[in-house]
Amino acid sequence: LSFFTIGLFIIFFFFQAVISSVKKTERANAVLGRYFSPDIKKEIEKSEGTLDKENSKDLDIAILFTDIVGFTKLSEKMDPKDVLSLLSEYQSIMIEAIFQNKGTVDKFIGDAVMANFGTPKSSGNDAQNAFDCALAMNKKLKEWNDSRLEKGLSLIDHRIGIHYGPFVVGNTGSDQRTEFAVIGDPVNVASRICDACKQFDTNFIISKDVADRIGVQENWKNVKNFEIRGRKEKLNLVKIY
Repeated sequence: LSFFTIGLFIIFFFFQAVISSVKKTERANAVLGRYFSPDIKKEIEKSEGTLDKENSKDLDIAILFTDIVGFTKLSEKMDPKDVLSLLSEYQSIMIEAIFQNKGTVDKFIGDAVMANFGTPKSSGNDAQNAFDCALAMNKKLKEWNDSRLEKGLSLIDHRIGIHYGPFVVGNTGSDQRTEFAVIGDPVNVASRICDACKQFDTNFIISKDVADRIGVQENWKNVKNFEIRGRKEKLNLVKIY
């Protein structure tokens, strides 16, 4: 009876350990799924690597920013719950486009979405993936607006900016709070390019660095020596129609 009782305890603790391990794996998969596209997630899982153990590295990647036009004025007239619902819907649509084009969700900053293409490793032509993602975002936004129109809701416009350049990719923070981040001047430039859409007759602008990597296309217009706010060096941009 004693051996039988001890055996039951051993089996019980064994299954507890198995269940705990499965839960940890599921949580890790859920975290990866929130940031990375399914293809990239599978590669990380196969390598059995974890983001918190990754050393920082230098990478050339594409950064995409998008934000909602007139969001502050729009949100002033809405109930906070409706604002949250609108943001959730918008972000879900943008994430879907990001994942479809092998991108990584970097962060949400208010109504803005930041994504990068090329982490944790390059998928090939990361600039092209970022550009294709922006096209998909505009298409999905139009479909969402068609749905909103049928419900009698206001239409939503957004801006998109993309830049390509060198970054340091790695973990920042402390043991209590760690974030996998991309750091470098091109992040600020990409954000400013998105903001620059306010000055032009388009909602989609890329830097010449991006354009040079995806070839010449129709419906483009060059903007030379554009002054980026807070930056001495001027930048050549390309407006997309």
